[in-house]
Amino acid sequence: MKYDDRTEQSAEWLRLAIALMSKHDAAFHPVTYAVWYEYVSGRNDALKREIDHLTLNGRKLDEEITCRMFDKHVAAMTTDRAQRVNDELQRMVATMFESATATDAKTSHYSDSLSNFGRELRPDAHGRLQAAVGSVMRDTTELQKTLDALKMRLVETRGEADQLRSELDRAREEVLLDGLTGLVNRRGFDECIAPLAASGDGVSLVLVDIDHFKKVNDSYGHVFGDRVLKAVADVLKSMVKVRDVVARYGGEEFAVLLPATPMAGARSVAEALRAQVERTRIRRLSPEESVGSVTVSAGVAEHRRGEDLGEFIQRVDKALYASKANGRNRVTSG
Repeated sequence: MKYDDRTEQSAEWLRLAIALMSKHDAAFHPVTYAVWYEYVSGRNDALKREIDHLTLNGRKLDEEITCRMFDKHVAAMTTDRAQRVNDELQRMVATMFESATATDAKTSHYSDSLSNFGRELRPDAHGRLQAAVGSVMRDTTELQKTLDALKMRLVETRGEADQLRSELDRAREEVLLDGLTGLVNRRGFDECIAPLAASGDGVSLVLVDIDHFKKVNDSYGHVFGDRVLKAVADVLKSMVKVRDVVARYGGEEFAVLLPATPMAGARSVAEALRAQVERTRIRRLSPEESVGSVTVSAGVAEHRRGEDLGEFIQRVDKALYASKANGRNRVTSG
């Protein structure tokens, strides 16, 4: 489902969502806003039914329940979709702030004109006219106060929207990162490779697989296996340039994207990565207790102009499996 609501409609739903959020006990963050936006917009029948049932007797939704509602009914929302919602919120707040500022300026000018007019009235001017002007001036003053309060609230709302955006950006980064190694995950890799391949500057890919990783897990346990994964990830990340992308591709497999790098350079990088991993000694529980070297196999290829990304990755994957079939701890070009 896409959020393609008009600005006017989304502004009304924003108002309703914030009013409901303030009545419950969950913090104001993108997850809470997404739940209540879906609720008030009427686009999520299952979510509305469950919330109505939960709050039937005046119960308030806390952080745990709200997050559960999000996971159950809203979590299919993509990060791009969430970003669009937040961008629309930002645009709406900015537009409202500009409108209020413009109205405030016009009201101030009108108020000044009225004051000047009142001062220029002759002392012998008709009393009813003077009273009418005085009444309008008082109303204008009240309007000015209301607009000043609105401007202050909009300033606060814009700050809250900026905070929501920052939190959403952090959440999006977390979605694209592997929790164990801190590297970009498979989804992040997919987002990175497409624009690099389309740029026309040339991109090479190295797929790296830890040799006999199942044996490592079976022999030393999954805790040590995780240490191996993190150690290999650290080596890969430390050996490439800032512009390069290192990702945990899946399980014990890693991917290294090398922008603007021809085949010869990519092959050299892959060999250096392989050699550095082989030289790395990974400790178990104490400095005196080390394990023999961990090795990796790699496949490498340069993207061909116009080549389908699936075919490109498959070509590198075949090169990787050729390395494993031919004895491991080696690099094969695809």
